[in-house]
Amino acid sequence: MRIGILANSLPAALPIYEEVRQVAGSEIFVLLLPATNQVNYRSLLRHAARFLLKPGRVRSLQLSWKRAVIPLRKSLQDAETITRLRALQLDVGLHKSGTIYRRETIESFRLGILNAHIGILPKYRGRSVMEWSLLQGDPTGISVFFIDEGIDTGERIVFSETVDVSRCQSLDEAKQYLFDQDARMYRRAIELLAGPNPEFQINDGSGHRYYVMSKLFQGVAEQCLVAQTSVCEDHRKNQLEDTD
Repeated sequence: MRIGILANSLPAALPIYEEVRQVAGSEIFVLLLPATNQVNYRSLLRHAARFLLKPGRVRSLQLSWKRAVIPLRKSLQDAETITRLRALQLDVGLHKSGTIYRRETIESFRLGILNAHIGILPKYRGRSVMEWSLLQGDPTGISVFFIDEGIDTGERIVFSETVDVSRCQSLDEAKQYLFDQDARMYRRAIELLAGPNPEFQINDGSGHRYYVMSKLFQGVAEQCLVAQTSVCEDHRKNQLEDTD
């Protein structure tokens, strides 16, 4: 399976690259997106320097640079970029950028572009979905689905997985913890897609589209998280006492 990681920097793409390349039969490309419609050489050099300075990056760069890192000259909506993407004959795209994708870009990948959304679909679409889940007493988690041009409305969900954030001490820490699961989630999604007769859950639009949570509600959501953390810690202590 030919896979393209759509990223704004090499460091951002590397964890996904290293995880997904373990899937047998995968051929992976990092599609490095420009900050503007024109080539930003200073930005590219800056990303490369950051990549090289991080521990363990040099060997991965050596493995991937000759063929797998593809700097794109124009935006994803540009006709030149669309032509180049189609020429690569990629099966799946993996979202790791701040880009909003148009139909022509999505259709440049045989199966489409996957997104690791930090909310359980179809119930939680949009922004601050982790916080809204906590506020309403629902499980937090991640859904990997094929995007469309809407906001978390793509019909094909490859899988959803609940992820426990009760050990996190703040909303920021919990959200970052979920974001950091994307490499593992993408690998699992690719393994499912590469298997025989993959089945999809349906994102039927039955959920609600959420917006950025206000500071007031964020405070309440943080209290919900702290309460979970306290319960988890009490349970852990009880287990330790039972084993003494």
